[in-house]
Amino acid sequence: MFRTNAYDGSLYETEWSPWARFRVELPVDLTLPTPNYASPNPNHFDAQKPHYYQTKPLGQAGTPLSERSTSAAKDAVEQCSEPDADGRQVCFGKSTPAPKGKAPHASEKAGAAAATADVEWCTTNFESILATRFIQCDVRTVPVIIRMDGVPQAVANFMFLRMLELDGQNTFTEHLTIEPAQQIPPAFREINFVGWNHLCETSCTPQEQPVTAWKGKPWWVPGEMHSATLTTPFSWDTSLAGTDYRFKPDIQIDANILPADGKIRPFMTGYQWSLDYDGGTEDLDRIRCDTPAGDAPAGSVPGCVFVNVAPTYTFNAKAFPQAAAHAWLIQKATAKHPGSMVDQKPLYYMGDEAQNNRSRTRICPTGWAANNGDPSALVDAGDTLNCDEFAFASSYNSGGMSSTEGGINPATPSGKTTPSGDACISMYAKKHGSMIHLFSQNGADPTFNEVCGRAAISGMHNQESMGGHFANFMKQMRIKDKDAYWLDTRMDDGGTCRYGVGGGQPVICELVAQ
Repeated sequence: MFRTNAYDGSLYETEWSPWARFRVELPVDLTLPTPNYASPNPNHFDAQKPHYYQTKPLGQAGTPLSERSTSAAKDAVEQCSEPDADGRQVCFGKSTPAPKGKAPHASEKAGAAAATADVEWCTTNFESILATRFIQCDVRTVPVIIRMDGVPQAVANFMFLRMLELDGQNTFTEHLTIEPAQQIPPAFREINFVGWNHLCETSCTPQEQPVTAWKGKPWWVPGEMHSATLTTPFSWDTSLAGTDYRFKPDIQIDANILPADGKIRPFMTGYQWSLDYDGGTEDLDRIRCDTPAGDAPAGSVPGCVFVNVAPTYTFNAKAFPQAAAHAWLIQKATAKHPGSMVDQKPLYYMGDEAQNNRSRTRICPTGWAANNGDPSALVDAGDTLNCDEFAFASSYNSGGMSSTEGGINPATPSGKTTPSGDACISMYAKKHGSMIHLFSQNGADPTFNEVCGRAAISGMHNQESMGGHFANFMKQMRIKDKDAYWLDTRMDDGGTCRYGVGGGQPVICELVAQ
């Protein structure tokens, strides 16, 4: 039998129909795309796009350090020479703050492009602080100022670019590029960068380069607009097994600045990178290097990452839409938005296997999928129903990890002290017509205030969407306990959702895999 839907006048099947478990209001009905099992898994390195979000690993148990730095933002400082007898001095002024969210684009300047030719988003075209898990690019407009009794007499703006590239097992590389941002005013006779000194913590050694290593001369007179680049390698000690190091490379640059009147000797002043930064991103260049433990799997090698830059894990939604659609709904519709870069809600990896199993069992008790799923969602005769939990049981975001255990989003039913899947949005996959749908469970209308989800879906979709694909991500991105990461579900509603998302409203969509 059919009746009219109160929402849009369309027809729906009543409780006497063959699919009687569906309620008339259909609070969640996601139509999934047809799987393409030949679709290859996304490349984890290709999925890492540059961004400016500083996302530190989880701090104290249950307390995220935040999606931004929790340290008090420090003001950049001017770096000046001592005034001469007439009250004249030269300074490196505060750099221009990098605009947040400005899209990177290819360089139009040949000098800068030569230094970062394989990293098109790292250019001197505009101020920016962008990073991936393995490359960090900081571009600043730095003024060189002549002052008399504290009053600026002339200003020459330079573009400073520093790109750090984690390009080796026991090494990494700095590329420093300097070029004028505009014509140097005639009040300057010459600006000459005459010295540089790299700094790094114990066990980290910069390999200082001679002046002949500069590509382009590191001095300028009015009318010159060339670029100069210096490449400096760093090495770090890998002799101790199972050891983590934290490095924050720094550079000091000295300059002779000669006013045009030539009445006095050149002024000497210095610029130190770490003293001039954009508040909230000052630790984006923090490097974590680690060596494998003695019992590490064969083939494990030392390496480094930018520890405060969260990498992105990408689902193969074209091949396994059941798992991707479930994560899409929880990420998109709930207030916690687990793993969403847009909402700045990272997932935090939890490496305790015993806690992982506890969390999974609480959200997905034995038999739940078989009792609440539908076999029409299975791929073939060898497939079985699985309970898919999100946020993942292997994360501190898991609804199955209590706050006393370090969980940050426990799903605790009213009147209970132990997390349970009863407090999650509960879903199941079912074939209807020619398409697989993801529906909310009968008698469990979601409010979208839930912090977790569970879904009875194809075991093949559940396991293959993670499994070895996630293990490769962990290895390649050097993920450790409490590290933050993002999840790209590669699902999109294509503008088809009829009733919006959140606020307890129905979610009825036709999803598209990307």
